[in-house]
This record gives sequence, structure tokens and C-alpha cells, in this order.
Amino acid sequence: MGTLKMKPAYYLYLLPALALFAVFFVVPFVQTVFISLQDWDSINEMEFIGFSNYMEMFRDEVFVASVGRVLKYALIQVVVQIALGLLFAALLRGEKKGNGFFRAVYFLPYIISSAAICVMFTVMYDNDIGLINNLLRAVGLDSWVHIWLGEESTAFYATIAVPIWQGLGMYIVILLSGLQGISEEYYEAAKIDGATAFQSFRKITVPLLWPIIQICIILSVSGAFKNFDYVYMLTGGGPGSSTHVPATFMYDKAFIGMRYGYGSAVAVFIFMLGFVFTLVFKGIAGRKSIDE
Repeated sequence: MGTLKMKPAYYLYLLPALALFAVFFVVPFVQTVFISLQDWDSINEMEFIGFSNYMEMFRDEVFVASVGRVLKYALIQVVVQIALGLLFAALLRGEKKGNGFFRAVYFLPYIISSAAICVMFTVMYDNDIGLINNLLRAVGLDSWVHIWLGEESTAFYATIAVPIWQGLGMYIVILLSGLQGISEEYYEAAKIDGATAFQSFRKITVPLLWPIIQICIILSVSGAFKNFDYVYMLTGGGPGSSTHVPATFMYDKAFIGMRYGYGSAVAVFIFMLGFVFTLVFKGIAGRKSIDE
């Protein structure tokens, strides 16, 4: 069988996409790297300071804590969204009565504005009129009542619950599409051989669904790394700095503190964090696929 060769003229069709990629990604990224090496407040002239912004960034305890926080957030988000996504996708598989309705209901939050979702949860978390605290009081669990977004012990978890809940519907749909592509014959054969439901899940579902699970993991982690809107709208990084993630830290330094060089250094770090994770994860996942 001969190899497929592209004619030189075919490359011309790639030029519009490459031009857009260069204009909207390559050029801004190079510019951000350049600014990260400067001391600049957008008013005075830029002053080249080399890697001083990066050195200061890694010495900043608030920034270091925000990195640890976003890694923790990414881990929680991946585990919860993939686990619940698989569970609900399995329940919604097939053409059972009502499945179409529930698929739409689970996906609905994903298409709603994150600003609207944050307003809704801010009201739900309210100490006096919030649904959560009033339910706890109604069942006699007054000791569980908190100012969810105003206490350092609860603000982080209350904040990350929002994007996890809103994004869950997308992962249900993605995983459901993968599950529907797995033939029932595999499960019937496994059942004849005496396999339990868990064994069928581990030996059939996970391996055949693994490429789609990989995509979900990358999407979930990258979403966690660049999360800004939920944190900023719900807590603004507070109380104190207990919910700051690198993206909100970057915003505060660049646009509130007018330190665009420092903020650009944080932006470069956020990009590299996601880029390195994707390369490492794809390498590990690729070796796993080869071994299997």
C-alpha cells in the first residue's frame, strides 16, 4: 500500500489557520514572555530586569501557596468529574424512558453563563437566606452551618464545587458518547464467562474508553489551571489569600498592582504548567496504551 502524499498546493489551505494561530497565540505569547523580563507599569518606560520577576515569583509565599492550591483543585476536579461522569453516563446509557430528559438536565448548567452560576451559588451559600444553611438548620445540624465563602476552612472547597458542578454535564455527554460506542456483545461474552460487573468495567469499559478518558482528564486539568472567573466572582481570592489561584494572583499583580512584568511572568508560568502537564500525561498515557 502506497503512502499518502500531500501535494504542495494542499499546504496553502493550512495558511489561514496558521495565520490565525500566529496572530492570536504565537505573537501574544512572545510578547508576554518579553514583558515578563521587564519592569513595567504601563506608564513609564520598560526597564529590562532579566529573570528578576520569575525569581521574585517563586519567593512569594502567596504565589507558591496558590500553585499548591490549583494542583489540589485540579486533582479533586479530575477525580470527581471523571468518576461522577462515568457513573451518570452508565446510568443514562441506552434508550430507557426518561434518559433524554435527564441528559438535557445534566448538560444544562454547562451552557449557562459562569457569572449567572456564581450569583446563584453566592445566594445559596449566604449565611442568612442561603439554601444550604437553612436546610442544615431545618434538620438540626446547626453546628454544620458556616459562612461558606467567608471562612478560610470552607471557602476553597465551596469555591471549587461550583466549576465542578457546572462542568460535570459536559463530561457526562463525552463519556456517554464513548460508552454508546462499546458493543453490548463484549459485556454479554464477559457475563457468560462469569465476570462480575466490576470486572467487566475494569477489563472492558475502562480500556475501550481510555482514549476518551484521557481527553476528559486533559480538559479538566487545563480548566483547573486557568480557572479565574469562579474564584474572582465568588471570593476574589479571599478571605485573605486562602482561595487565590495563579490566575487570580496574576490579575491582582498586573491589573490591580500595575506590575505588568510580574503579572506576565505568572502568565507564562500558568501556560508552562499546563503545557508540561499535557506532555507528561500524554507520554505516560501513550506508554500505558503500548504496554496494553
